Amino acid sequence: MLQNSYIAWEGNSLIDGSPIALILTGFVFPSFNKKTGSQMIQSWILQQEFVPTHAAKLGLDTGICGNCPLKMSEIGSCYVNLLPINNIYRKYKSGGYPKLCNNEIEVLRRYSYPIRLGSYGDPTAVPLKVWEPLISASEKYTGYTHNWREANSLWKQYLMASVHSISESFEAQNQGWRTFRIIAPDTLLSDNEILCRHTEDERIQCETCLLCDGKSSKPNIADKVHGLNWKISNFLKYLESTSN
Repeated sequence: MLQNSYIAWEGNSLIDGSPIALILTGFVFPSFNKKTGSQMIQSWILQQEFVPTHAAKLGLDTGICGNCPLKMSEIGSCYVNLLPINNIYRKYKSGGYPKLCNNEIEVLRRYSYPIRLGSYGDPTAVPLKVWEPLISASEKYTGYTHNWREANSLWKQYLMASVHSISESFEAQNQGWRTFRIIAPDTLLSDNEILCRHTEDERIQCETCLLCDGKSSKPNIADKVHGLNWKISNFLKYLESTSN
């Protein structure tokens, strides 16, 4: 019988070698994420040895988040709510998730479920060979990486480079990446950017938009910083500090 969640992979992070796991959710029960949509498979990259909130607070999440400046141990503006991810981690550690098999990959193929690469964690922490069967089966995906300076260049066809300034955007684009830039609410878009479609119209969801899939023929994307007020405040302070 089809389960809602599966362990897709366990192994050592390609970022720092620490033990991590990739969990997929959403095969049976719809996602409640209003932005991504109800039918999008979510993927969670977890440190095997630490509860997510503990790892984030103490900076023990390098294996899944790399050098992302938004981490809670850095500027503290990551928009991800870690409390529900704690529950995913605890169920994983208790043995509550079965291993992903070919049957579930065929479900992806049959129903063309889109997949979000890295709902939490940087996708490049997990070997590309783990992702490729999932991407091939789904053919519809979105994803971002802060690890674009170090990541395998093959990721450019699947992920967008996550950047926070015009200079970073140009650097990543010159290396062949499409970019996703998080901006302050009053920031103007550059000539080669468009605003996130969901921000323009909340009826548009990631599962149908799919602009954030790394393919070079599509435009670069910018989106206004969002999340809890204190996280937004931390991000704006970070932007100010990097512009000086």
